[in-house]
Amino acid sequence: MMLKTLLPKTEQRYALAGSIFGAFLPTICIAADQLVRDNAQASLFGFSAPTATALALMPVFFGVGFYQIGRSKAQLLAELNQRRQTEQQLTHDAYHDRLTGLANRFCLERDIQAVVEARDDDNRPALLLLDLDRFKFVNDSLGHDAGDELLTAIGERLRRGLAATARVYRLGGDEFVVTICGRPSTGKVEDVCRTICGLFEDPFDLKRTRITSGCSIGVTFMEADDISMSELLKRADVALYEAKETPGSGFRFFDAALAADVKERTAIEHDLARAIKADEFFLEYQPIVGVESRTVRSFEALLRWRHPEKGRIMPDLFIPVAEKTGLILPLGKWVVRAACLEAAKWPGPAGVAVNVVGDQFKDRDFVDYVKQCLAEAGLAPGRLTIEVTESVFSVDETVIRESLGDLRSHGVRVALDDFGIGFSSINNLRAFPIDQLKIDRSFARAMMESQRDADLVDIILKLGQTFQVTTTVEGIECESQLDFIRRRGASEAQGYLISAPVAASEVGRFLSPEENRLSA
Repeated sequence: MMLKTLLPKTEQRYALAGSIFGAFLPTICIAADQLVRDNAQASLFGFSAPTATALALMPVFFGVGFYQIGRSKAQLLAELNQRRQTEQQLTHDAYHDRLTGLANRFCLERDIQAVVEARDDDNRPALLLLDLDRFKFVNDSLGHDAGDELLTAIGERLRRGLAATARVYRLGGDEFVVTICGRPSTGKVEDVCRTICGLFEDPFDLKRTRITSGCSIGVTFMEADDISMSELLKRADVALYEAKETPGSGFRFFDAALAADVKERTAIEHDLARAIKADEFFLEYQPIVGVESRTVRSFEALLRWRHPEKGRIMPDLFIPVAEKTGLILPLGKWVVRAACLEAAKWPGPAGVAVNVVGDQFKDRDFVDYVKQCLAEAGLAPGRLTIEVTESVFSVDETVIRESLGDLRSHGVRVALDDFGIGFSSINNLRAFPIDQLKIDRSFARAMMESQRDADLVDIILKLGQTFQVTTTVEGIECESQLDFIRRRGASEAQGYLISAPVAASEVGRFLSPEENRLSA
């Protein structure tokens, strides 16, 4: 140790060793010569001047030679060490996310594969798939630098908060994975999920701003027959999709009920594209009447699916699948065209209302397609109402505002559907072109049982009067409900008191002079 301190370089120590060897070599050789030769023989080492000089320079010769050997060895060791460090760095980079420093998707795949190959029943880890709330908003409004900064801050908070219980990975984008090793109980996993949600309660301080974000978590356990990472992620993603349906941070476990639901959705997804081509979809129409006159003003077109094996499938089962797969675009176009063609057969001024989702407005040709359908059917634009929910405003405010404005300037009416649930905002009434407010059906029964809900309905109706838009209450099923909204100034009513949805062939009877004014 002392020698390394005095002579830190390898070649220096080799030179010292060579010099010592060179100093002792002549003595060893002379002693050997004396022991081996006879007295009659001449000595191999005559002490002439050249011999003495050579013996004296031995330490120098060996010192220089050993120095070169040491230098070559040092260079070789340095190259090997540099190569080893480079390989370690490349391995680290291959298995770690460059932005956050967390383990990445390849590392997760390697770790899970190791568990699969070990086949240890006592090691069935839990996998938690995290997706951030409002990350797209941060990227779009504050820029990608702020988004990267937020991801780094979240990664660091997760790493510190879970260091003792779990390992954190970043898959990419705004998705993170947390694994809990061993065979954790459901209770332990729930505690970890709550811990993660708690980590998002405090805002994240970035360089130029402060961001509040939440997260949704999908949870699954590794099963005995799992053979790859993709199987776990697929189940966790399904649970995550369900968790995101609940506002705010939350988590959902993948279970048997969810598995059955996924199986059903997969079957629907498989049949959906075929059903569009096979013309298995049809429309039913539910009348909307004036509260005072009780005359039919319009009909809402409601999509139905007549499956050849499963019978009638309601839209709440297949519309979410259509939105997720992108099939909502061709399906939505079919609905608009079919409704326009059917409404053109009705005597004026009865109109038709069609539900439209946000993804349809992403198609820049959608507005032109609506105009084309009106022209093809010969239907006056004022007899068509496009119904949207407030979730549509989260797509792209500029695109939605321009699209709705273009439709209204063409004469098409715009209705805000399911108002009063979710994130209803007065600002949406101010910022977007709206002709009609439709109060969600959940209020129709609640307003008769709760003063608070009755007051809410009253407030919404007054909002409609303030903004000078038509107000329609959905879910009216009895005379007392109709009388209630009449006294509070509602414009229109829709529900089973008036009529259940009917086939296109039955619409005519609601529009005949003797039936146009409906009785209870």
